[in-house]
Amino acid sequence: MKKILIIFFTILISLFGFYKFMTYDRNYTWTKEFEESVKNATKNTKFTIQKIEKTEVENVKLPFERNLKIKIQKALSEVGLMNYGTEFSETIYLVSDNPREILQVKSWCLSDHIIGIEIIEKNIKEENLNVIRKNIEVEFNNYKIVCKKL
Repeated sequence: MKKILIIFFTILISLFGFYKFMTYDRNYTWTKEFEESVKNATKNTKFTIQKIEKTEVENVKLPFERNLKIKIQKALSEVGLMNYGTEFSETIYLVSDNPREILQVKSWCLSDHIIGIEIIEKNIKEENLNVIRKNIEVEFNNYKIVCKKL
């Protein structure tokens, strides 16, 4: 009987720890700060914001860990163990004086918080791109930012 109680409490504590690990994360930026943060990150570059669009979250690539957490949170929500907010995505399109250069910064949002950030670029010189990436990483220092070429 003692072994059964130990196993039961071990499983219970493990489940509680897993639940807390997967659902308790305070390292998010507010969605309303996204545009201003991107402006700050690109203010000393030749890029300026052209437009901002709401897009589908499927269009934003998340790091593996965040993607796993989101899937688990959705599952927990379906069985009533947590609330899951409204998910959406915003894409900021940036332009420069060179029409061949393309820069997009995408955010994956859940209710009022940014969950993930993706940078998409094309035809940007490596040294300029490194400056932009570094600036964005400073603005969003709690995120593992996904970068890809268009």
